[in-house]
Amino acid sequence: MSANGKKKTALVLSGGGARGAYEAGVWQALTELGIEIDIITGTSVGAINAAMIAQGELELACNLWKEMETHMVFDVPEGSQPFDYAREIVFNHGAGTSGLKELMEKYIDEEKVRNSPVDFGITAVSLPDFKAHLLFKEDIPPGRLIDFIMASASAFPAIHSYPIDGTEYIDGGYADVLPIDMALSKGATHVIAVNLRGYGIIDQDAVKAAPNLVWIESPWELGLQFVFDVDNARRLLRLGYLDTLKAYGVLDGTYYAFGHGSFDKTTTKMADACAKIFEMDPTLLYTKETFLEKLSDALAASQAEAEEALESYRTAPRHRPASEIKELIKNIKSIANQQVLTYIIADALKEKGQDSIFLTRPVFKLLSEQIPAARFLVKYELV
Repeated sequence: MSANGKKKTALVLSGGGARGAYEAGVWQALTELGIEIDIITGTSVGAINAAMIAQGELELACNLWKEMETHMVFDVPEGSQPFDYAREIVFNHGAGTSGLKELMEKYIDEEKVRNSPVDFGITAVSLPDFKAHLLFKEDIPPGRLIDFIMASASAFPAIHSYPIDGTEYIDGGYADVLPIDMALSKGATHVIAVNLRGYGIIDQDAVKAAPNLVWIESPWELGLQFVFDVDNARRLLRLGYLDTLKAYGVLDGTYYAFGHGSFDKTTTKMADACAKIFEMDPTLLYTKETFLEKLSDALAASQAEAEEALESYRTAPRHRPASEIKELIKNIKSIANQQVLTYIIADALKEKGQDSIFLTRPVFKLLSEQIPAARFLVKYELV
């Protein structure tokens, strides 16, 4: 508890550009879980999301991410490709962000942020002294809130520095891309940290010092930081939502989301590996029944390809020197994709049981995802 004995929950949002939709999904889940935020700190895109969280307008935040395209953020023509953006950086020493400022003026209400009971803080770095500015709303001059949010999100040199009253500012990630220490300075007793793996420095000492830390980070690649796409934003909103429910034990799984108790802990890991190998949709919430149904569909798409490879390895003996086993697996991996390889392993487990070479230590080290996936297929008689 804080000095006055009150619980104070902080939500800390990292930078990460277009990946920021994930943070809005996290907030959606926290809202449904009834978790109240007392302190919100953010860097770069995390500063943008933090402002909308301080306003308490979840739907507005989600709408922003469902609207943003690259040409609306950077000063490039509609329909621009990453090459066009790169050319803008080279020839103009960074991209302009007048479009982003228009969006901020549309979505962020300075008065609401200042009047919010939530402590709101952001980071920025000034030039040329490279000084870190860790600013709470009371530290920001009236009428300058959006300007300092823009400064926090100016990922120099990809984006132009942002001038405020004669001083140039750049992205707060140069000081602290995940400002946990700011939250601690306000007496946080519980910290929820969302890491988008954006460019910048993470204060590891602050991470270690964070009390009752809940760390939320996607196991998936979240996309390019400077390419804003509404389809990917919708995907990230969903992933952030599901990952948060997993972080709080409401759902099970690592890469995929399973209804709590759908499988036991060991089987959940096997199912997770299986779903990853057979490229199932990570934005869905699976029950045992729906997972087996969707997996069966995925298996059918690759089954024909597996038949020829299966014939070659059904009689592979178990007792071989480790060097020969490793060479065998390398040969299998060279001719088979991950799905076919999982079929081969499942067939061997089904035919030979504990005598299969795939249950030997040297092989398991080489196939740490495929073997659990194959065990799941055998367990549920899907091969």
